[in-house]
Amino acid sequence: MADFSPTRTHASWKPRTTLEHIPFFICEECGHVYSNLDDAQEITLVNDGERSLRINLPYGHEPVTPECHGKPMKALEPINFEEVDERIHFDYKILGGYNNNCIEVSWKVGEPGCEPRWFALKTFTGMQMKYVQPKKWPPIVFAFADEDAFAYCDRNPCLECQFRCKTGMELYCYVPKIGLVCRSMDRISMVKAGLR
Repeated sequence: MADFSPTRTHASWKPRTTLEHIPFFICEECGHVYSNLDDAQEITLVNDGERSLRINLPYGHEPVTPECHGKPMKALEPINFEEVDERIHFDYKILGGYNNNCIEVSWKVGEPGCEPRWFALKTFTGMQMKYVQPKKWPPIVFAFADEDAFAYCDRNPCLECQFRCKTGMELYCYVPKIGLVCRSMDRISMVKAGLR
């Protein structure tokens, strides 16, 4: 029998996460970016008719407008990654199977000045964020543990089949010249390809 990694999930049910985007705000004067990570709401499990419970995390439920330099900050509305043309393209792979579950993010810049500043990943249990260091080549890797590492099978790489293990997760890419670009992790490659 294979050893169990400490990062392997023990969840016996498929996690599902809150539907809201993680709220980000920008100061149009100085460029500072902030996020509303906790609005003091209870963390709850909701049964909305699906087979598993949805985790409602405490961000984005209450309207808030932070201030910077004495002025209200502007909400960074997520732009669908398909709408940024070829200025920047980013993609992901789900790797590692049961024991070493992770997301590998790669990107390609198609226009000078459209380099990513950071990536953030909305997960079942919260958020991860990574800055793109100077001269950093793709990929960036987000490692998973606990419920975030949930997987139906041990395929490596993940085939992103109809079980949709990472549905609800979102990948954000902040590009100062473009804004906050968002990509849903709900790609169902095998179903779309007619393999199942």
